[in-house]
Amino acid sequence: MSLDRSMLSVVVPVYNEEANLAEVRTRVTRMLDGVRFDGTEVLFVSDGSTDGSERMIAEFAREDRRLRGIFLTRNFGHQAAVSVGLERARGSVIAVIDGDLQDPPEHIPELIAALDAGADVAYGIRRKRKEPAFKRAGYWLFYRMLRMISTTDVPLDAGDYSCMTRRVVDAMKSLPETRRFVRGLRAWVGYRQVGVEYERDKRFAGEPKYTIRGLLRLAYDGIFAFSSVPVKLMQIIGFVAASGAALVGVAYLIISLVVATPRGFPTIVLSIWLLGGVQLFAFGLLGEYVFRAYEEARRRPSAMVREVVSLDG
Repeated sequence: MSLDRSMLSVVVPVYNEEANLAEVRTRVTRMLDGVRFDGTEVLFVSDGSTDGSERMIAEFAREDRRLRGIFLTRNFGHQAAVSVGLERARGSVIAVIDGDLQDPPEHIPELIAALDAGADVAYGIRRKRKEPAFKRAGYWLFYRMLRMISTTDVPLDAGDYSCMTRRVVDAMKSLPETRRFVRGLRAWVGYRQVGVEYERDKRFAGEPKYTIRGLLRLAYDGIFAFSSVPVKLMQIIGFVAASGAALVGVAYLIISLVVATPRGFPTIVLSIWLLGGVQLFAFGLLGEYVFRAYEEARRRPSAMVREVVSLDG
């Protein structure tokens, strides 16, 4: 089946990217001029930006009918901004690219070529990162740990940079969860997915918006959304702790029969601390799952849109 080329949508989540936006516009529109689609659009989704990003996006939208601005009411997070862009995209093919130009828009035609060859999803595989060593090590460890414990086959070294057909995006939109881990949902819906290697660039300008805390939160969401291993781990720890207690009990019984009754105060204290810590850790993990279930039961949207700016009104 040939690829539907009625419209290409490019979703660009933005948070305080004033220094990058002019270059993003230049390179993305240049890429659009070289692809064969009947129509194209670029959706700049401002995730509560507080610099001049929204002013620039509004100017872009007034100058070029292909460009649209979607302004969220506050900062909901990168994944929420991507989700809003996917919900609002009208294309038969939808691309996702970050606003810092680390994922070069010039590679989007390669992703589209993979869709032409029969894929439903073409995601970028980061062959090389131009980032500090500790960040590269953290990403490497996270993706392999998630791959090992997840019930879904999440691709290694692949972020949100991708091109998807309309039926994949519609399938992702039908999933009701509020706290969304987009690359995990993209893998979960299935269809034919292929990776396309590329070299990730350095940030074009400005400071990274994903802090260590933000990256840890993203990893946290990915693990809890696509794995039951934390709960199973507590079962294993509980079994090991109970087995250890039984062995210590047998050892003390033998010592008391053969030698003398051991002095037990340090052992009692250590046992209380150990079991108390294990129980609190287990309650914390269970509480996280319960809270996430509560969040989903409230049915709040992942983000709220304040304003949409375009020549079409």
